[in-house]
Amino acid sequence: MKKRLSRFTLIELLTVITIMAILAALLLPALNKVRDEAHRTNCKNNLKNIGQMLYCYLGDSKGIYPEAAYLPSVNTEPSIVEVLMPYTDGVHKIFQCPKDVYLQDDLDGETYFVHEGTSYAYEPRFGGTRLENSRMIKRFGASRVVIMHDYRTFHGIPGRPGAMNYLFADSHVGDIE
Repeated sequence: MKKRLSRFTLIELLTVITIMAILAALLLPALNKVRDEAHRTNCKNNLKNIGQMLYCYLGDSKGIYPEAAYLPSVNTEPSIVEVLMPYTDGVHKIFQCPKDVYLQDDLDGETYFVHEGTSYAYEPRFGGTRLENSRMIKRFGASRVVIMHDYRTFHGIPGRPGAMNYLFADSHVGDIE
């Protein structure tokens, strides 16, 4: 009596591969969503840390906000990165949103981080002033006045909640309500 070796037939192998492909197709969108949410959370954390550095700066400058350019590449004023660099411990990556990796048509194929030195826009209208003296703070309150935000809608569809992250004057990071 000869022993017969059991092997997979071609049909069985193709069936297993098909099942694995279907499972992968079901799992990939969920994994992409989790990865995008992780990038958004990392971006919020970056803005929160930048906000803490900004408040350290405010402590040293007697509450006067820095004068910094909105677009450093087209302005002679220093960028917010240059202003806050003494408070960063040399960590420049904190100014890069993890989703600022796509090529931008209006930046000659560069990301905002490469072109401007940061992925986050600073609102220069507060430069050289104390925020508590601002008409915007008196009218809207510190929890609704934006100090910094993503340059672009890195995290979703423009106009929809969650598309951008914002650093508010009261130092919380979130979305505009």
